[in-house]
Amino acid sequence: MNNAGFGKVVALARALSWSLGEMQRATGVDLGIAEVTLVGEGSADVYPLSAALSPDNPGAAIDHVAVTPGVSRPLLLRADTDEMQGTSRASVRPGSYLHLDLDLTTPAEGLVYVITDHEGVHLRLYTTTRLGAVFRAENREHEDIPASEAQVIGQVMAVTTDYSPDLN
Repeated sequence: MNNAGFGKVVALARALSWSLGEMQRATGVDLGIAEVTLVGEGSADVYPLSAALSPDNPGAAIDHVAVTPGVSRPLLLRADTDEMQGTSRASVRPGSYLHLDLDLTTPAEGLVYVITDHEGVHLRLYTTTRLGAVFRAENREHEDIPASEAQVIGQVMAVTTDYSPDLN
């Protein structure tokens, strides 16, 4: 289908108050689009990372996205730090959305948390070292934060991002 033809299909779907998926199902015409499935149990506003300082009153939202299934008390934040940018599975790029569960505040080895300390809000991995429990940044330019000096806001249950490496 050429661009003009597809534009007419989009206009018709809009006039009928249908999504393109609904139009494809209703007409049986293959529009060449994949079915969209819900990726979460609902949706929620996304806030800047600094909103973790007052999760009950986070301020103005910056976006609205689907929430990861299984999160009992969600808070969605946008990572605006390079603290967890690295090469391991725990790596989180700046700009990614963090799906926090505010009910999960007891740190467990190898999991990522949003925490606060006297310097502000941080995104860190909880781990035990020979010197004790710490919240460690993937980006080693940032120092470890002793667990005893941090307050856990919530566990990061999922990370969503629109990052796509240009492999060309």
